[in-house]
Amino acid sequence: MVVAVIALLLALAVPGLSSLRNRAGSIRELAALRGLASAWTLYATDQRGWLLPAVYGLPPLNTLPAFHEDGQPIPETVFGTQRGVVARWPHRISRYLDHQIQPLAVSSEAWQVDTCSEGDLMKRLYFTSLYPAFGMNGMWVGGDQERYGFMPETVGGRPNPFRNFYASRLGSVRHPERLVVFASSRTNQDACASGSVREGYFRLESPQWLGPQWASAYDPLLATSFGNLSARWSGQASVANANGSVELVPVDELRDMRRWADQADARDWRFKPN
Repeated sequence: MVVAVIALLLALAVPGLSSLRNRAGSIRELAALRGLASAWTLYATDQRGWLLPAVYGLPPLNTLPAFHEDGQPIPETVFGTQRGVVARWPHRISRYLDHQIQPLAVSSEAWQVDTCSEGDLMKRLYFTSLYPAFGMNGMWVGGDQERYGFMPETVGGRPNPFRNFYASRLGSVRHPERLVVFASSRTNQDACASGSVREGYFRLESPQWLGPQWASAYDPLLATSFGNLSARWSGQASVANANGSVELVPVDELRDMRRWADQADARDWRFKPN
């Protein structure tokens, strides 16, 4: 009877403890996200309103300044390629986080960065640029060179329909209270560790582009099913908006393209190049 009572008490207590851990983790992540949102705003202020590019500096573009924990520029001896590490947003925003990239890995993705780095600083610089806790909505906010960002004004003598379709200046954002800049992310990429899905990735993809990019339902085992968005907080994602606010949002609510593209005027809006 004593054993049965203990088993019953444990059965009642374990779900409660799990819920408390989940809530504590989400609170910790929202605090880190709030700091990131503040750093993002400071960057724009320092750059006279120009927003932080998500990916910028791959050939033929010139690189932008990027720094690591001691405040020094990313060295040429970094693991991978210097251009690749510098092009991604984490080390370019680090100066506005007091050069502390570690707060961007606040959940299980911190383990991934540690495992991949193997105690090597040059590897850590690479993997912290690849696996921050939060992905950036760079296609629509700030621009992503690998997602049609920073293209020439004209192509073949004609206006380029993909030129500057994204928000590039802080003062031009019309709906900062709903525009997603960063959100909790995940990936299936197998850069250094085995397993199906790992938390943390630098890039998010929107539900729509020229057509649908998300699956009909969130797949816990397939990061691309919801554009690398992670529902790691009981079906919710942590989100930072362009006005600096942070929130937990059920991932199905983030199907609304008005959360992703400032010019979107409908939930299922798609980009139509002129």
